[in-house]
Amino acid sequence: MTETKAAMPSIEELNSALTQVSKKLSLGFFITHGSFALFLVLISWFNFAPPGQVTEQDFASNLKLWFVKIIPLLIFVPGFITKRYRTYSWLCFGVLPYFIWLTPLVMGRGAWSDWVMTFLIVVLFISSMMTSRWMQQQSYLGRQISHTPSN
Repeated sequence: MTETKAAMPSIEELNSALTQVSKKLSLGFFITHGSFALFLVLISWFNFAPPGQVTEQDFASNLKLWFVKIIPLLIFVPGFITKRYRTYSWLCFGVLPYFIWLTPLVMGRGAWSDWVMTFLIVVLFISSMMTSRWMQQQSYLGRQISHTPSN
């Protein structure tokens, strides 16, 4: 029984694959960062724009609640700036408590804002997961290209 070895991809094939991954990655960055920013804006908007008259005491308690909601998400911003794939992987875990928090609200009161924020959480989860994967593929292909001899 003979073993067949897979042919080593050429530099052109690797560069083509790298170009495809880079296109996916730029779309992933756009969707992840956009949904992240929109989610932060919506959390802030719905936290500080409750229905009815807001007193100064209500504002102080809303501010404390806002910090509790926002600080865990802001931890990921430095990783976005440095573009580390682990940040995007951890973001998947970081948004799960928000999904758990929003799901009973959607099922209970079913307000449009709850549906929108749940949708954003799902988009953020999937896009950050795929962005992390594409960043790893880009890194791998870059190493492959740099270590492939040119003939």
